[in-house]
Amino acid sequence: MSTIRHIKNVEDYTSYVGSPLQHPLVSVVCFDELGEVRHSFNNYEVYGFFLHDDEEVMLTRGIAQYHYTRNSLICIAPGNVGGKADDGTTIHLTGWALLFHPTLLAGTHLEKTINGYGIYAYQSNEALAIDPYERNIMASIMRSIRYELDNFKGKQTLDIVVSYIGLLLNYCQQAFNRLHNTSPNEQTNDQLSNLFSILKKYYDDELQHKQGLPSVSFCADQMCITPNYLGDIIKHATGSTAIAYIQRFIIAKAKNMLINGMSASETAYELGFDYPHHLSRMFKKVTGISPTEYLENIKGGHKT
Repeated sequence: MSTIRHIKNVEDYTSYVGSPLQHPLVSVVCFDELGEVRHSFNNYEVYGFFLHDDEEVMLTRGIAQYHYTRNSLICIAPGNVGGKADDGTTIHLTGWALLFHPTLLAGTHLEKTINGYGIYAYQSNEALAIDPYERNIMASIMRSIRYELDNFKGKQTLDIVVSYIGLLLNYCQQAFNRLHNTSPNEQTNDQLSNLFSILKKYYDDELQHKQGLPSVSFCADQMCITPNYLGDIIKHATGSTAIAYIQRFIIAKAKNMLINGMSASETAYELGFDYPHHLSRMFKKVTGISPTEYLENIKGGHKT
């Protein structure tokens, strides 16, 4: 049976790979300096950027294969599940990783805008493709963050680190825009971030128990725009519909609940579905398989 490793904080990851923890909220990992690491399938509650030097790696995200090549970047957000099932083998990784807890962004502009970046709003089974120049810049940013943390000077250092993370995200957005043929649009970014926050608050406030699943109309009303305009925003930013965006958000929550031990029926009712088979229908539409098959694949370490 595949073991799911819960990465609740930065130290959960750094201690597993054997890297020094530079700060409880943020740390940079230089894989070149580490020894062999066992494969792991992780449930993340932190943000992460992984810039490996390996030519080609086939990982798993959820239950789908996730393709990574050298000139690409793996972007992780809280709620993401992925990695490679622990089969007892080890690997010597190279390159860099940056992990940080959401608390690091508390009170900053990034706290409100980070989830509106294309790399988080768009679901893909391909790592973010970057060109060699962008890769060198991103590696340089991670080295710079590492230097600042090694020479820690209190809040000033954390402010600088957050600024570097913002710069890294902007390079990610540049690569995303090029890949999806979209133009940078700060207003669209803010609106996507606002939509994500509305959906999160909907469940935080447990409105699903009174109103059922969140709708496009509800979200548009909260944003003071029309449903059609919201649909245009999502279509321009992600290439999909507003309904599909909301459904991906719901299924991402469903995956996390299932992995944490809830049954498919419990998950369905907790998310606001009238009947469990309604969740199964949406789950299969979004992922291609049922919740039961998803759990079986995760527990069996399958990468289909």
